[in-house]
Amino acid sequence: MKYIYPKFDGINLIFFRIGGSGLGNLLYPFFRSLVYSKKENLEIISPTFKSLKIGPYLRNEKQKRLYPYNYKNSIGGFKKLFLLLFRKNIKYIGGFGDGFNSLYGFEKFLKKEFKYLIKEKANLTKYKDSICCHIRMGDFAISKDGKIINNTRIPLNWYIEVIENLRKNNNNIKVYIFSDGDKKELGNFLKIKNLEIETSDDPALDILKLSESKILIGSYSSFSFWSAFFSNGICIWHKDIYNKREFPQNAKNYIFDSKNSTILKMN
Repeated sequence: MKYIYPKFDGINLIFFRIGGSGLGNLLYPFFRSLVYSKKENLEIISPTFKSLKIGPYLRNEKQKRLYPYNYKNSIGGFKKLFLLLFRKNIKYIGGFGDGFNSLYGFEKFLKKEFKYLIKEKANLTKYKDSICCHIRMGDFAISKDGKIINNTRIPLNWYIEVIENLRKNNNNIKVYIFSDGDKKELGNFLKIKNLEIETSDDPALDILKLSESKILIGSYSSFSFWSAFFSNGICIWHKDIYNKREFPQNAKNYIFDSKNSTILKMN
């Protein structure tokens, strides 16, 4: 075996995809491929990040989830096409796999390689003393019975309660909101002092920004999970969603129990 290829879902046309998973779910096979290639000294065939999705346009989201990323330390162009069409000595890696389990110990390496996807230079130090909050809305449904499961939104009031709880001892701590929701949906957050909506046009960059915060308030989304995986700060989750199978266990994980207004450490 000489080559490894992170095979993403959707209709994969080699140089771009139609539909398929969002960036957070794509990072599982991508990062596992990086670790495997490092261990076995294999060449990586460039993963097909580029994608065309209709949903973000219909929902008028700021991020269109096109993922125009090119991993520079990989084989692309016509050589990629030739290898995928005619070579058999390729190891394909796809899907969730073992989650984060095979990635522990490679955090610095993976963060460094992840940065190669990002073209924009950003000042990440501005987030180091702040609260960064990821609110997943977009294609996530509103819970009808109050239960939070996969692809279900966490109630917005929960995020506000966590912010208020954290600010009991420091009213001046800055809060940054990262969300695919629009200003109308996030209206109650705009009433909070010293808070900014920070979402950029680049989801990969936003994962890094979230990871640099002093305190990360996460949603039930792999986007939040990767921010926590790279984080050295405190990571706070809703008590009904936290579990050891999906969530990164290298993070400083806490849950917020809104019923008792308490933050509890999990690991």
